[in-house]
Parts: sequence; structure tokens; C-alpha cells
Amino acid sequence: MSADEAIRERIDALIASDRTVLFMKGTREQPQCGFSATTVGILDSLLADYVTVNVLEDPAIRDGIKAYSDWPTIPQLYIDKEFTGGCDVVKQLFNTGALHEALGVEAPDRTPPEIEISDAAAEVMRNALQGQPGASVHLSIDGRWQHNFALGPAEGHEIKSESNGVVILLDVGSAQKARGLKVDMVETLQGTGFEIKNPNAPGANAQT
Repeated sequence: MSADEAIRERIDALIASDRTVLFMKGTREQPQCGFSATTVGILDSLLADYVTVNVLEDPAIRDGIKAYSDWPTIPQLYIDKEFTGGCDVVKQLFNTGALHEALGVEAPDRTPPEIEISDAAAEVMRNALQGQPGASVHLSIDGRWQHNFALGPAEGHEIKSESNGVVILLDVGSAQKARGLKVDMVETLQGTGFEIKNPNAPGANAQT
């Protein structure tokens, strides 16, 4: 048996070990890259149990899974022994509800979260949108409760929340984490920035 065949058999066995198998960097408890952390956060919101394979511990598996799936990046998700996709694909399937269906779990709650944006923060957002036709304000909250605002076109599957005349677009997972979130402006030694208070975050500490 060649080395390639041996690696393929190992991957076959890993994929067959559970209905849902995620090849990732790091562990479920300690992801070692943002894409793996995002994918774990999505799966954790849907499943109590699934199998993860830390490719950082085995270079042969790390390289082999890319050839096996003909997909160049990690993480990679398999459901029922079928390759589902990487982080971006998993996010898209999660937001549309297709991932829930594939996993046999309840469809996502698409109720828009109540978000409170202060006058000062709303003005900054409106100014940022000027001169960028077609752009929207996006808010994402990852598995580590890091909040990120970005400008970009709507993708069509986001959940919309409006406050103080500003529309915020969120993916399904972020929307569920953003209920009751408050956004204001704050002056620090580094300058002016957003102050985010999220009552759902562990410790419910303010973030800027």
C-alpha cells in the first residue's frame, strides 16, 4: 500500500467515525485560527456532539484532506461522509437554514435582535456609508464574542435590525448573540471608537 493510499484510508475512517466531522486547526475547546473558531461556533450552536480532527497534530492528514476533498483550505466539514465545505460555505448554509436541514435540527430563529445605537454612533455609521453606494453596515460576532463592524454589499440572507435610522445586517448566529446590544462612541488614549455593550457576552463586559 502506498503512502497516499494509507492516508486516504485513515481519512476514510475518520470521516466514518461520526455523522459530523470537522477537520480544523486546533481543538473544539481551543481553535487555532479564526476560520476554525467561526465554524466551531456555528456547529456548537447546533450540535452537542460532533467529531473534530486537529490537522496541526498530523501534517499528513493536513495535506491529505486537501487532496481528498480537492479543497485547498482548512477547516473542512463532512456530514454523512459527504464534503460540505469550508468556513465560508458553512456560514452561508447556516444563514440560509440549509445547514440546519442537513443536520436535522430546528430551523434558525430569524427574529431581528433589538439593538440600540446612540446618536453619536449612528452619525459615524451614516458618514461612513456616504460615497459608498450599495454598501451596508454589517455586524458579526464570532465564537470568541469579538464584535466586528464592516461595510459591504448585502448578500441577501442577512437579518436586518434598525436603530436610530441605521440598518445593521447580521448573520443568523450573530443576530442571536446581539439581542439587547448597545453601541455608543467612547474616547480612549488611542482615539475615538465604538463602545459595545453586549449583555449576552460572558461577563457582559463592554468592548470597544
